[in-house]
Amino acid sequence: MLKLTRFTQAIFCLVSMVLTSLFALSLSGVNLDSFSQPDDNVSTLLLACIFILIGCCIDIGKYLFWIFRTHSQYFIILSIILMIFSWVASCAFLITSESTLLDMAQLQTSEYKALEQRISNVSLDIASQEVLLRNRLESTYHSQWEAGQDTAENLKGLRESLAVLLGNRTLVGQQAAIREVATTQFFQQIGGSVHVETNTVRLIGYGVLSLLLELSTLGMISLAQLIKQENNQSLQPATTDSLSPSILKREVNLSVVTLVSDIMTGKIPPVLRKIQSANYGIEIDITRNLLKELLQAGIIKKDKRNSYKLSR
Repeated sequence: MLKLTRFTQAIFCLVSMVLTSLFALSLSGVNLDSFSQPDDNVSTLLLACIFILIGCCIDIGKYLFWIFRTHSQYFIILSIILMIFSWVASCAFLITSESTLLDMAQLQTSEYKALEQRISNVSLDIASQEVLLRNRLESTYHSQWEAGQDTAENLKGLRESLAVLLGNRTLVGQQAAIREVATTQFFQQIGGSVHVETNTVRLIGYGVLSLLLELSTLGMISLAQLIKQENNQSLQPATTDSLSPSILKREVNLSVVTLVSDIMTGKIPPVLRKIQSANYGIEIDITRNLLKELLQAGIIKKDKRNSYKLSR
């Protein structure tokens, strides 16, 4: 059970640490595209490593402070503060990851590709009209100047069309992209059924999921400590302090019977010092009274130096 608990604990800790580290990495502004630039490889890699280490240190500190929480309330406060930061970091990373997936899916939709093609065509028309307008304005013929006014009007209309197309970039293909991203579709369906905005449902969902991850991690650490303590206690031999009075009395009676049998069979001499060194687990006063009773019963008799010996 302890091995299973520690294995589960390691998984929870690793997941939480990865989420916090990736969020810290996103704060640095470093992404995979940055590594494709040969001039910035060293500085980019160094910055990425620093932010990943910061995220790891935050989570490791949270775990260590929680393990030693019984030593000081200060450790409990630090662990809770770091847990809150890790919780917020996990929520933020999950939300941004879903947003990235949604943007990538939107770029692959046919509507968005058609929009990009229209934007490209309009941009080419604007470039050609600008060249045409410049040539007509540089001409020495009055007719070309008048034609340049029409070109300018066309250019104005093309630029307005381009502005409208660029403004629709964030909306075109969005519904098709939602159908491609399972998590976004899930949150949208829940929001529609309970009449709540999708962003609110997304925030609550990721918040609860991240909170359960943090609480499960700290709870698994506490459970591993508890199981370890119970295993250590079960391996320790029982002492007289842990025995109930009835069990203790029975153990003493059995020890007395064993001692009397050993004395009568000659396994141990009826000498107080030797009996105590033999570790029968009997108190010295009980041993003295036992020897006196054996003396009165005639089983043992007086010996030199206030000692006893068997009568036969």
